[in-house]
Formats: sequence, structure tokens, C-alpha cells
Amino acid sequence: MKHQLTGNEEFTLRGTSAGITVMDFWHWAFSDLIDNTQRGVMAEFLVHSSLNQSPSPDTQARENWLPFDVTSPSGRRIEVKSAAYVQAWTPENMFAQIRFDIGKKLAWDNATATSATVAKRNCDLYVFCLFTAKTKGISLLDLDYWDFYVLPTSVLDKNVPDQKGIALSSLLKLEPVKTDYTGLGAVIESIRL
Repeated sequence: MKHQLTGNEEFTLRGTSAGITVMDFWHWAFSDLIDNTQRGVMAEFLVHSSLNQSPSPDTQARENWLPFDVTSPSGRRIEVKSAAYVQAWTPENMFAQIRFDIGKKLAWDNATATSATVAKRNCDLYVFCLFTAKTKGISLLDLDYWDFYVLPTSVLDKNVPDQKGIALSSLLKLEPVKTDYTGLGAVIESIRL
């Protein structure tokens, strides 16, 4: 079981402090939250935290090689996808088309160090996280600007079985449950699979 770092851990050189910490690394590497990679991981964190799974030193750290992103307290396997109108590389007042990856994937098995031979959607449900701000002046930390759409994987498998991506307009036609952050955990645990 991986443990969570506090950020105070120090890099060492020849057995003594090198004068830099894990927090220094985090500040340098992960401060640009609008970047697609960091935003995606942050969306996973928001889903995780909405399930009242507060991060603490005793909580298991995020695992990169699972075939899904988050597990709910009841055991639901959740795939988290994020999108935003404003991207790190777009000029102000230019908005990205909202599209989510829903393609089938080959699951990796850590125990055998092999991948599955058949691609599939390896989760019970999807949470599509949309940062709705249309200006770079609004922080991704402002949860008032996040919408969450929860959809059982079975709906995707039935309606768009081989589709690799889905636009927001097409997603809405599948009638996902829309919620804000405060209702997200309850929706995840109560949505009929």
C-alpha cells in the first residue's frame, strides 16, 4: 500500500538535506491546474473527495495503473473524464469544444504485468467533469464553476458501443445525472447501474 507524502519530505544529497522538499517539487510541477494533465488528476481528486474520502496520511495514494480512476466506498469503479472551455494554450475568448474520451481500453494487470487482450470500458460508471468558466481569471479551485455528469457505463455500451469520444451535446442526449460538487458523492452512490 502506497502512503501519502506530506510535502515536508526532503531530498537528500550525500546523506544530508539538499535544501529542497517534495512540496517544492509539487509547486514547480503541478501549479498549472488548467493544463489538461493536471486538470484531469484534479477532477479525479474532486470525485474522490466528494465521496467523503478525505485525504490523510493514512489514506491510500492515487494509483496510476488501475483500469479505472476512483473506487467509491460501496465499491463502484469510476472512470473520471474532465474538460474545460478555457485551455492553457487558447487565447482569451476562444473556447474549446467540449469532448470526452470514452474509448475502450486494454486494462493493465499489475499482478501479472500484462494487459488484457480485449479492450473494454473497465468501470461501472463515468463521471464527466466540466469546468464551465469562460475566462482564465477564474480559478479551477472555485467549485461553483464545475458541473458533473454521472452516467452508468452500460448506457454508453448500449448507445455508443464503439465510439471513442463524445461531445457534450451528444452526452446530454444520453441523459446523465447532472449535479454540482455537493451532490456528487450521493449521485455516484445512488445512481442505478
